[in-house]
Amino acid sequence: MARPVNPHAMTPSRPGRTRTAPPQAPNGWYAQPRMLRYLLFDATGIVYLLVGFVALRVVWALGSGPAAWAELMRQLRNPLYVAFHLLALVCVVFVAVRFFRLFPKAQPGHIGPAKPPPGPVILAGLYAAWIGVTLVVTAILAGWVLR
Repeated sequence: MARPVNPHAMTPSRPGRTRTAPPQAPNGWYAQPRMLRYLLFDATGIVYLLVGFVALRVVWALGSGPAAWAELMRQLRNPLYVAFHLLALVCVVFVAVRFFRLFPKAQPGHIGPAKPPPGPVILAGLYAAWIGVTLVVTAILAGWVLR
């Protein structure tokens, strides 16, 4: 059977030399540019959650027949949906750029006997791959490739 814990059980036998201050955030910490970037990065998760709900709605419409699909396509032409999808695109680009900046720093110093390429080369390769994949997907979705 559990019993209440003694609140002084973990106190030291004698007091320390200096008193420690209680943890406290510095004034204006949330307004620092670095914290604002962290908060923006975290806020993109809300946008991704909403994009997931839109994707579920699209799948639901696909399973409900051609009339439901046509109605959904009509609704997605609404300027609010277009603005939301532009916001989602900005969020994806923001997160991708943050990831690409982190990626070279996360590489090991050696991969076997070879050293990895310099950070700018890795960054250029990542951006080139990203642009390439974007162009290929755009070409496929626009119908330029599979005619």
